[in-house]
Amino acid sequence: MALVSILVTVYNRERYLAACLESLLASHYSDFEVLVVDDASSDRSVAVAEEFASADSRIRLFRNECNLGDYPNRNRAAAHAHGRFLKYLDADDLIYPHSLGLMVEAMEANPEAALGLSLNTFDPLRPFPFVTPSSEVVREHFRGRSVLGVGPSASIIRRDAFEEIGGFSGRQFIGDAELWLKLAERWPVVSLPPALVWWRRHEGQQMNLEMSRPEVLGERFRLEVDTATHTQWLDDSERRTAICRIGQHHARRILALATKGGKPKEAMRLARDSGLSIPEFLRGFRPYQ
Repeated sequence: MALVSILVTVYNRERYLAACLESLLASHYSDFEVLVVDDASSDRSVAVAEEFASADSRIRLFRNECNLGDYPNRNRAAAHAHGRFLKYLDADDLIYPHSLGLMVEAMEANPEAALGLSLNTFDPLRPFPFVTPSSEVVREHFRGRSVLGVGPSASIIRRDAFEEIGGFSGRQFIGDAELWLKLAERWPVVSLPPALVWWRRHEGQQMNLEMSRPEVLGERFRLEVDTATHTQWLDDSERRTAICRIGQHHARRILALATKGGKPKEAMRLARDSGLSIPEFLRGFRPYQ
């Protein structure tokens, strides 16, 4: 049984999938299985995956009869996994040869941790990799110094913890941020060295498509407020400060949407749906507390 299950979820990634799989097969670390789960692509993604699966027994291909969507398909991929660790790699990203081994070594050295993240932050106070307890991860997140701000390609997850919390909820736009917060609430987090994957930028990128939609701001605002309200790691004073800061940040994004983004109607709707009072909204003009 492979120690690591690498989960490559695919939807119309014919242009990038071969390079993604080639980068995995070039890894110095070899105790892994690769699960390619195609979400009813209409291009040649399946054909590309079939070529790799026929040449390397570590690669298995699964096909969804109908399109599930991003996060439900990530759960589907995890359901096929046998490894102790889950390593997502988006089909348009690449991993460096040394990265997988480093990730696994860090997680095995810190068995109490459920999540490892390669955040693109240089010169931290401690050398990489290092483990941070839940209380500190959550407090730093709400102080604006979060280690959680990366996507699935930069993560490695302990499978038993993933399964214990039920995987991704399926909520649109916020799936990875929500999962990281749930894991960090209960288990320590390993901060891995930065830039362990190459995150490809292109017009069809899922994040670009999502961030062009104003409702993403509202979903992320609600997630942050809900987490700050219910976390066990903030006292009453810290909770009030965190919620105030979240409101400030949301107000600034709404103002930017109306002015720089040229979408005043969408901004007005977000401001109304946020429930922020006029004084709370005006705090967006002030420095963060």
